[in-house]
Amino acid sequence: MRHHPGRTPHTLGGRAKGAAFAILAVLGACESDSEAVLARAAGHELTVDQVVEMLARQNSLPNQPDIVEALSNFWVDYTLIGLSARQDSLFTELDLTPLLQPQIDQETIDAYMNSVIRPDTALSDQDLRAMWEATAPPDSVRAQHILLGFLDQPTQAQADSVGVLAEELVARAEAGESFEALAGQYSVDSGSAVVGGDLGFFGVGMMFPEFEEAAFALAVGEVGIALSQVGLHVIKVTDRKTPTFEAALGEYRDSVVLARLRSADSILLAEIGADGEIEVAAEAAEIMRELAMSPRTPLSGRAASRTLISYPGGSYSVSDVMLLLNTQRTDLPGQLVLASDDALDAFLENIGQAQVLLALASDAGLNPNEARVDSLETAARLGVRASMEELGIRRIIPLEGESADEALDRRTLQILREISAGTRNVIPTDAITVGLRQDTEWEILDSSIRATIERVNDLRGATEAPAAQPAPSPPSVPVVVDTAGN
Repeated sequence: MRHHPGRTPHTLGGRAKGAAFAILAVLGACESDSEAVLARAAGHELTVDQVVEMLARQNSLPNQPDIVEALSNFWVDYTLIGLSARQDSLFTELDLTPLLQPQIDQETIDAYMNSVIRPDTALSDQDLRAMWEATAPPDSVRAQHILLGFLDQPTQAQADSVGVLAEELVARAEAGESFEALAGQYSVDSGSAVVGGDLGFFGVGMMFPEFEEAAFALAVGEVGIALSQVGLHVIKVTDRKTPTFEAALGEYRDSVVLARLRSADSILLAEIGADGEIEVAAEAAEIMRELAMSPRTPLSGRAASRTLISYPGGSYSVSDVMLLLNTQRTDLPGQLVLASDDALDAFLENIGQAQVLLALASDAGLNPNEARVDSLETAARLGVRASMEELGIRRIIPLEGESADEALDRRTLQILREISAGTRNVIPTDAITVGLRQDTEWEILDSSIRATIERVNDLRGATEAPAAQPAPSPPSVPVVVDTAGN
């Protein structure tokens, strides 16, 4: 069953009428397509028509498959959360294990390592100052980026058009437009686009050399362009750290202690023979980068079960990586997209080591502290409630004559319209909907994504076709009417 919002009447000026009639002509010619479903979730449906209507209004928003897919994923998430909130507005039954498990695992590993190794971590301030002066830590920067991809084997004209778009985005960002909104609209790196392109802080050696060179050359607030092996980047530096010893003493002490602990960890792993038995698949780094580019893409059973890391007693598959990408910090996918192959291999090796350590901790009887887990869960539920309250889907009040399902459909569509218009920042919900997606039937139809792209192309062309005389006070954005009368 489809749930359409109620009709909204519009008064059109002459020029707007012409655009609307041209659009209706295209819609009428494709009536069967207009009824096509783009996404389904728990008995609710998002139609091609509804997304076409959103995108046709936003000429500045690229008409690209990843944009349509991202909007569809947001709709699935918000629909499932809204249905969950209808039954349990405090989210007391919501499974937060995917969100909490990474932290619980890390604390378990820390407890195990502390129980079996005792490295020398007693360091005076004088010792630390001598170490600082010998090898002072380099600067780190925090940056946002918009990744513009190239077609496979692009023509010179196609490559030039991407460069022109990059220059336009730099100019718009420098003129004061929201970089977060631009990233959400244009970046093909959907992993970072949902958080405004934010990559967090990074130091030398963590990203592609070309990207790092450009980022470290920019001052805070400046915007620039860099070309890497994954595409063209529009970069904005938002913060920079140039630490002094006095200001960084506490953090530096922690980093030195951590380095000694890691060194001891490596010795322990070598002693138990795990180092030589952790095998990272030859193609794992490239697969990891591709998954980070689009961490919500559903995969077939065979693709999801593909092993990337093997270690004593188990393996780590593509599906495990997808869970990691959707439950770890929000800037992780963006950083992995830009990481070198060596850095990705080291990241994958560390995952294998962590799995070995968790198994050892279990064998030693070191299980998570129940009180600690309860504390983490309570804090997480409070955060979920606040976020869903901000989205307006925790407690949806139906309008007069409106059913609860119709109210939910109205609210989720309104959120999508605001996201597509750039008036609402995306609240990432990946980590809290992992369980909901596993327990509920949902789908996003590739054929409907393609149909949406084709229809929007037709509609955008239709709005430019009429040569009517300009009205005295035409609206700045032509009104678009879909076949449902919205």
